[in-house]
Amino acid sequence: MGILTLAALILTPVNGLSAAQAQAPRTAVETATTAADSVGITISGTNSSELSPGQDLLLTVAVQNNTDAAIPIGRVDVYLADLALTTRAALESWLRPDADANSGDQMLSVPTTQAIPAGANTNLSITVPAASLGLTDQNAWGARGVAAILTVDDVVRSEGRGTFVWSPGSATTPVRLASIMPITTPESATGLITAKALESYTSSVGLLSRQLDSVIDLPTMAIAIDPQIIASIRVLGSKAPASAVAWLDRLATASNDIFPLGYADADISLQAQAGASTLRAPTSFAQAIDPSLFVVPSNTPVPETTSDVPSVTSRTSTKTTPSPTPTPGPTVTPGETVIPTTSDLLAWNYTSTTIGWPSAGQVASTDLDVFAASGLTTTILSSGNVEQSDVFTPNTAVTLPTGLGLVSDSALSSAIRAAADATTDHDWRVSMSEAASLLAIVSAENPNSTRTLLATFDRSSPTPANRVEQTMAAVAGLSWADAVSLQAAQESTPATTVTFQNEAIDSGRVTLARSLLDREGAVADFATILADPIVVTSPQRLDLLALLDTSWNVQSSAWADHVAASLASSFDLMHAVTVTTRGPIIVVGSQVDLRITLNNALEQAVTVRTEVVPSNGRLVVGDTLETIIQPNSAQAVSVPLSAAVGNGDVVLRVTLFTLNGTPLGQPAPIDVTVRADWEGVGASIFAILVVGFFGFGIWRNIISRRREHSAEASAGENAAGQLAVTPDV
Repeated sequence: MGILTLAALILTPVNGLSAAQAQAPRTAVETATTAADSVGITISGTNSSELSPGQDLLLTVAVQNNTDAAIPIGRVDVYLADLALTTRAALESWLRPDADANSGDQMLSVPTTQAIPAGANTNLSITVPAASLGLTDQNAWGARGVAAILTVDDVVRSEGRGTFVWSPGSATTPVRLASIMPITTPESATGLITAKALESYTSSVGLLSRQLDSVIDLPTMAIAIDPQIIASIRVLGSKAPASAVAWLDRLATASNDIFPLGYADADISLQAQAGASTLRAPTSFAQAIDPSLFVVPSNTPVPETTSDVPSVTSRTSTKTTPSPTPTPGPTVTPGETVIPTTSDLLAWNYTSTTIGWPSAGQVASTDLDVFAASGLTTTILSSGNVEQSDVFTPNTAVTLPTGLGLVSDSALSSAIRAAADATTDHDWRVSMSEAASLLAIVSAENPNSTRTLLATFDRSSPTPANRVEQTMAAVAGLSWADAVSLQAAQESTPATTVTFQNEAIDSGRVTLARSLLDREGAVADFATILADPIVVTSPQRLDLLALLDTSWNVQSSAWADHVAASLASSFDLMHAVTVTTRGPIIVVGSQVDLRITLNNALEQAVTVRTEVVPSNGRLVVGDTLETIIQPNSAQAVSVPLSAAVGNGDVVLRVTLFTLNGTPLGQPAPIDVTVRADWEGVGASIFAILVVGFFGFGIWRNIISRRREHSAEASAGENAAGQLAVTPDV
């Protein structure tokens, strides 16, 4: 560990400090408690977190003045905890004490030499002589507490506490420590990472590049990779950013153990508690593939397909996997289009595919059955999910009803994460000292038993940890700790003093997740009307997994908004095929064909079944109809209707169904007025008109004939009379 360059006050012990002053209790000094005071102070070993007999204790005290006024010249008192920190509880109480906790024995007091300006910070270098420390080789090996108190005008402005490990040369039992680093991207509402985002993430200073840089080829650091990253790069084909392709190639050469997270790092416990019987996974990427991006270049040699490689249980920098024997593969013709399958896009040479990593402290016992049904036989738990009945720290491995559990040590993980995320050398040493002390306590609490622990890095908010390699190297350099692989943690003896403790996710979050799962099922039923359902169901599945990302855990409000937007979008999708005919319609006659118009607003043809149900018995409706509606078009269907009983109003409820009987939305009402007797009335009127017409014609004929006969008779009489009066010739 490097010595921090001091750009602040250099202090030396005050000679002639009386014994009474050295042992003055803290209670004799007034403590400032006003809210206006916000002064931070931290303390760490300058060179190392380990101290041996005869060595001076070199300390760095950092003071941060967060107030709006300068801190006048005062003094810094340095204390040593009365007792060794032999338990984890004692360490926690020392580092995060109650307000009136004892600070131990005062070792020395040094004055500050100048005021600390408002908003400024300063680092103070303090040396505690070995003689003032009061520890010898007769003192037990283990963690010790040290405190620094800043006092100004007899008012305590701040107190900081730290630790170091007293190491008189006693034999120790090293703690075996495995570790896991997640490689993920920030949360998103869509199931594929865009080319632009990938280019940014995989640039030389991008998030994914820095994450991989921090862990690649650390033989005892396992990588938990989000498969979404791999698929998002591959699905872009020849348009994938060069930096992303190079990043994927680097990952392929890593000697680390690698296992997959859920796609898009979807929270597996949230799925289980929301009602999923098995965990969701991508179904297809066909809708995202542009065939023109998968044309085999003209200069591509014919590849050789290797035989299947057996599952690898462990990969380290000292172990090589034998190369498989090449076997003849399919011939690839230059210029040919080779579309990758879903398996092709997700394929990776994982060390294991049976490890599940749910969100910390949110696993219920029923979740384990869902994990096992999905092929996950090893579950990574946090300390909050187990109950310990023994005073000694147990092994990480525990036996679960469905397989193996690996319990991440929450306190140790927090200290290691803080060290890896530290922005200054001093902050790194503060956190590293806590991690070293925790490991020392575990080593010393039961020297006859070798323990294997697990530390995990944070995945709730993906960030690159800049000091991972430095931190893990420091852990490996401790004489009381050994870094081991994840496989070694899995093979450790399961703890017998640990029982599973149920935890549950917030009910509001579970309710929203359940609505997403239910809606996905509804969309899958709806999609059966499509000529190609996968075009709808596969992006729906990917977006669902993205919304179940563990990174959303810390963004409840934003997540709820995205869930609402997703539900609204899928609602519109399922209402894209509608009945557009509206009433009122007048039906005249006992049998007619009613034409109903159906509209399809989707980009592909659909096949639906139309069912019409009358509100009363005035109309009888014929059989249901199966109709194909072309993309972005309307189609009219004829529904046979028969009038049954009298006249009146009827409401026809028109419902569209999938071919398997699932209704598409709510029934569409059509108001119909029935006039069934108008047909009889019309026929009677027509008959009367016909009879009248022909009757009138007959009557006219009769009258005409009578007139003709009358005229003939009159003409005959006139002729006879004329003959009577005419003289004979």
